[in-house]
Amino acid sequence: MVSAEGADPVSPVSRPIPAARRDEAADPFSVRGRRIVIVGGTAGIGLAAAAHLAGAGADVTITGRRRAGGEIAAGAGARFAAMDVADDDSVAAGFAAIAQAVGGIDCLIHNAGVDLAHGPLEELDLGAFERVIDVNTLGAVRSVARAVGLIPPGGSIVVTSSPAGTVTAPGMAAYSASKAALDMLVKTWALELGPRGVRVNAVLPGIVESEMGSESAPDVELIRRMTANGAYRRAAELGPVFQFLASDASATLTGSLVGAHDGISAGYSHQVLERLGADLG
Repeated sequence: MVSAEGADPVSPVSRPIPAARRDEAADPFSVRGRRIVIVGGTAGIGLAAAAHLAGAGADVTITGRRRAGGEIAAGAGARFAAMDVADDDSVAAGFAAIAQAVGGIDCLIHNAGVDLAHGPLEELDLGAFERVIDVNTLGAVRSVARAVGLIPPGGSIVVTSSPAGTVTAPGMAAYSASKAALDMLVKTWALELGPRGVRVNAVLPGIVESEMGSESAPDVELIRRMTANGAYRRAAELGPVFQFLASDASATLTGSLVGAHDGISAGYSHQVLERLGADLG
């Protein structure tokens, strides 16, 4: 996530990490030894994914703008690289430091994002709208463009998108537009990078405990009722989804939008139909 202003300089790590994949023949879900970079990994889903992947044996680097990024990363078993996805120079410097530290990237997870209220159309806060697009969509473009040269054949890119890219609500124009654009970028990049042996997929989380406030979305309880099972997930529950997409177990997936949202986009849940029925009655 993009969070507090300011960031510590990156401390290059002298220890080279080989991209050994010794366990994969026995366990295609293994990420042991893989060099994984999580852009926007100092809080919420990104940090939870970092802790899960590091615990699974991956060599994890997280990026962000937090001054305490190094301490946060150490707590998750990862290293830290300062990066502001809204600043191309910062993105370039961040990936240069990562390249110096680990040599290459086996899986890039782009997770940085914001959600700002921008008001109804006739009262549009254009600055807030532009900020959402700049971070959520162009931030992914900056990140992937700078990182792709570090990803070898057999590597992968995972973008954190949202079911809001296809299922929206009044007031969510900027956030939904930014995620819909991400979904199309994932499909386009999958086609562009396929000949290079690089897969590109997206994870679409649903209602997840996160430090990022969802300013434009409906109340959390309303969204929970839109799920098929009434679930409200902890960020840590998304970790295995990212591991799957970073591993060879997902070798057949590219250009895929992997729904991890408990059926929000499937249709009308029992609770929604009951509420509509009660209103009509």
